[in-house]
Amino acid sequence: MLFKFSDSKLLFWMCVAVSVVGCGTVSKLPTVDEELAKSEAEKQRELAVEENESGTNRLYKIGYRVLSNNAKLCEKTKHSAGIRIVYTQKKDGEFKAAIRKIYDLGNHVKIVQVVDGSPGSDAGLQTGDEIVAIDSSTSPTEEDKVFSWFVSKATEMNKAGRPYTISILRNGNSKDVSISPEKICHYPIVLEKKDAVNAAADGNRILVSTGMMRFAVNDNDLALVVGHELAHNTMLHIDKGTGNRIAGAVIGAVIGALIGIDLSGAGADLGSAVHSQEFESEADYVGVYYAARAGFDITNVAKFWRKMAANHPRSIHLSGSTHPSSAKRFIAIEKTKEEIRAKEKQGLPLIPEKEEAEQTPPKS
Repeated sequence: MLFKFSDSKLLFWMCVAVSVVGCGTVSKLPTVDEELAKSEAEKQRELAVEENESGTNRLYKIGYRVLSNNAKLCEKTKHSAGIRIVYTQKKDGEFKAAIRKIYDLGNHVKIVQVVDGSPGSDAGLQTGDEIVAIDSSTSPTEEDKVFSWFVSKATEMNKAGRPYTISILRNGNSKDVSISPEKICHYPIVLEKKDAVNAAADGNRILVSTGMMRFAVNDNDLALVVGHELAHNTMLHIDKGTGNRIAGAVIGAVIGALIGIDLSGAGADLGSAVHSQEFESEADYVGVYYAARAGFDITNVAKFWRKMAANHPRSIHLSGSTHPSSAKRFIAIEKTKEEIRAKEKQGLPLIPEKEEAEQTPPKS
């Protein structure tokens, strides 16, 4: 033999390498100036910041209404002024310059959104106001301390739930504003940079993808989505699902021990699927109430599921998956709307109905 196996293998890959070298481009490509590329990259970062602000602004405006108008139905609450601020942080990295430019940031956190009808709005706060002090605490001047200072003070004020004073700069003039925060559901709403049409709840937060924001172009539909995810949290579906998963894993482990195969993972998956359609149906039902209580028009929100079916036909199948069929969801939401309309007509409070506990007949 002229070559050993290992030698022939090496020769093969050398031939491949040589052939690939000969497969380059043949077109005369334009020369890209490195400095122009850097300038364009910064411009694109600025566009990304503007796009993120547009989505975040819309989601916060709708989400805050849902969280504030349903505080009485949430066990987990906090106090809020209904304002959103911006300042750069270390994690912003290469986007720091773009953020500072787009928001025209100075030495203080800047208010970039005030929700209509919120305590901040009632107090006269405006977009563009810079916060220089909260009560007797003055904002630090060091850039890396400003954001953490605000978060610390805001957290303190939210826990106290009492009126407090914000000192602001507006067009170079200082002004003191008294805020009386209101109670809202304590489930922060986060915009996720994901193209998938999706929203989720994790027991502590509500997550809405940019794909969902583009899909739910109607604010009433987006309120339905937020209400649905809020319901997952308030109805403790995540905790119940975790309990089902743990129970399934235990059962799988026991059965696996008897037959000599590890079934704990499969048992956990099956356990987590238990009641998943029921959880989704309950979140739909309660979520419509949450949207209605926040003042959104629920007249046509069921059509959201017709639109979903048109774009994702697999959701139509009547057996569903972990989620109910989009056809069944449409009908259930329509019936929920009728239930709410009947209560509005009678002047009854918009409270989701609960199953009556089965009565055990007394022993004779």
